[in-house]
Amino acid sequence: MSTASRQNLNRRSFIGAAAAAAAVSMTAAARAEDRPAGSVKILGISGSMRKNKTTAQAMQIALDAAAAVSPAISVELIELSGLNLDPYIAAVNTKSVDRDDDFPALRAKLVAPEVGGVILGSPVYMGIVSSPMKCLIERLLDFRKNKYPLMGKVGGALAVGGGRNTGVELILQQLIMFMLSQSMVVVGEGPPTSHWGGTLWNHFGDDISKDVDGLPTVKAIGKRVAETALLIAGAKKP
Repeated sequence: MSTASRQNLNRRSFIGAAAAAAAVSMTAAARAEDRPAGSVKILGISGSMRKNKTTAQAMQIALDAAAAVSPAISVELIELSGLNLDPYIAAVNTKSVDRDDDFPALRAKLVAPEVGGVILGSPVYMGIVSSPMKCLIERLLDFRKNKYPLMGKVGGALAVGGGRNTGVELILQQLIMFMLSQSMVVVGEGPPTSHWGGTLWNHFGDDISKDVDGLPTVKAIGKRVAETALLIAGAKKP
């Protein structure tokens, strides 16, 4: 195949992917027309130990993009920083009344029927998710023992690293594997790139706004989660 032919093929593929993405957006918008304002909720959970820092900022960008999809979308940012999520309770099957933690309130938010999507975000700590996010993941063994209440909810992932190639993809993999283990409907950032999720580089003194390559991916994952949540909500019986 000639270079010109390959270029034309790539151009057609890109245009086709963009058209497919536009079709999904239009379908999601159509599904949202008859839904009350704020009736489909997207939760964004920041797993950073640093409250209000880059992971929370990235999550808010993703949630803003989700909210922009339709008036039917409402959003909420949850920061795990400072919460006590005790994996022992789920692992040993101990009742929370015997060993209190902050999980019951978070559980109520996650299983609420209006929640159509959840975006999980974590900074990179030596190639693995943060300890607050890991505590949540392990605490949610409870869900696997109790009829998978996250089943059918849309999941998306984002990661913030100290450099461009410092393990953000590893974080996305870990979060995606967790969401699959909960029988969630996992999406990436969507066409035309269709990568695994949002990734940002915190290399500018906690100013992620300067990562011009990463910001579109974070906005895209928020948008994609919202669009898919609307499609699923529209397919359900009233």
